[in-house]
Amino acid sequence: MHEVTEQYKLEVHNVIAPGAEYFTFGYDAAYAVALALNASHTWLRENGSALRLEDYNYVTPEMTQVFLDQMDNVSYFGATGPVSFDKTGDRIGLWVIEQVFNGTDAVVGYYDPFSATFTWENSTGIIFADIDGTSVPIDAPLEVVIFHYISLPLYIATCAFATAGVLVAFAFLYFNYRFREKRVIKLSSPRLNNVIAVGCMCCYASVYVFGLDGNLVPSRAALDAVCKVRAVFLTYGFTLLFGGLLTKTWRVSVIFASAGRGDTKRVNIKDQHLFAIIAMNLMLDTVLLAAWMTLFPLKSVVLNLPEPPQDDDDIIVVARADGCDSRHLMVFMSVIYTYKGMQLLYGAFLAWETRKVKVVELNDSQYIGLSIYNVFILCAIGAPIVSIVDNQKDFVFAVVATFTIFGTSVTLAFVSVPKILQLKNGSVGHHATAAPPHVQEKALAVLPSTSSMIHTEDIPRIKAELLKKTEEAEQLKQKIDRAATCLA
Repeated sequence: MHEVTEQYKLEVHNVIAPGAEYFTFGYDAAYAVALALNASHTWLRENGSALRLEDYNYVTPEMTQVFLDQMDNVSYFGATGPVSFDKTGDRIGLWVIEQVFNGTDAVVGYYDPFSATFTWENSTGIIFADIDGTSVPIDAPLEVVIFHYISLPLYIATCAFATAGVLVAFAFLYFNYRFREKRVIKLSSPRLNNVIAVGCMCCYASVYVFGLDGNLVPSRAALDAVCKVRAVFLTYGFTLLFGGLLTKTWRVSVIFASAGRGDTKRVNIKDQHLFAIIAMNLMLDTVLLAAWMTLFPLKSVVLNLPEPPQDDDDIIVVARADGCDSRHLMVFMSVIYTYKGMQLLYGAFLAWETRKVKVVELNDSQYIGLSIYNVFILCAIGAPIVSIVDNQKDFVFAVVATFTIFGTSVTLAFVSVPKILQLKNGSVGHHATAAPPHVQEKALAVLPSTSSMIHTEDIPRIKAELLKKTEEAEQLKQKIDRAATCLA
């Protein structure tokens, strides 16, 4: 073998042709194939196989496996040095280490995998392109993982505002209990107002869990629970808040619709009936959330954020953050959003139906409309912002927390502030009452002297109109009394 190799080197030494530097590798490859075929022939004969080398047709799997096995055993010293192969078919040979010097390749050393030793060329040496020329460079970019957490001062500030909102809701609860016997509060359904206040507390509390991440909750199991609690708080809070507001407005709509039709039968819708409606909505929420958390539970995941711009090519900055995700997330969210959106649309319908009810203590139609408008505007603004800049954790949390606190506070103010002002001013509603006869006579007596446009012949017509208005006022008073009796 050695003599053949030396003869080959003499034959090709002075040959100048494209790729001449690879001639020796081609020689060693052909020789390795010959050795493998020769070994395969011997193996087939010794193991009594009916196959022969001349039977190979490129589609015989048994013969192919024999070739691969025998190629693994090939080992010889060829024109390019030691030749052998590993289990993946790669050659185990001498490694040549080169370095670029002034635009040209120079051999600086060798690596022998058989003995696991390096041999360095002392004539060239190794020069590294750094300040002193001696520091060993890295062989791959350095990966630096940076976790983006919500800023602690931002989280504390939003929690402070949320806590203030919870305290205000508690104050409204106390206000309803303290003045529950007052006509202003009694007509406004104080127990349903309490449900609204509890819903506001749940919405405020959702801010606390929305700001929790790996910085404050290092346990992955605890973060999984946080993801689930977020959905529960906000879903139940919305149902309690708008459920209380819509059900009591629905009762006013039914009572005054019955009175408007002239029905003599008393409409009796107690608070228990409205609580049952709210409980049914909460049950539906529970079924949806239970199906979601059981089949495809929300879990804490590590999200890869877009890589920030960097100047150092040797460093790769990987930005990550904690988040919540589950299979079919958008399906369940779409179902819940559609369900809640239908509730808001029904609330808008009730607000329109009760817009002409003049009893301020009973009618929250204006505030329902404003609350729905408030929620719609905040969602229309917040959803695109959150989806566009979802890689900026502080900004996203600030938007979600601000909109949640602001929307909840505005709705709570719509429900509580008018009641407080009415109680403070001693008002019981701006509804019409029947005028006593002596008041009618006084009104007619002063009419001629207060307007030069009214003549004596107009007095009978004015009396008739005043009598008609008095009858309408009496009818309205009866409706109010019946409504107050139903609400008591």
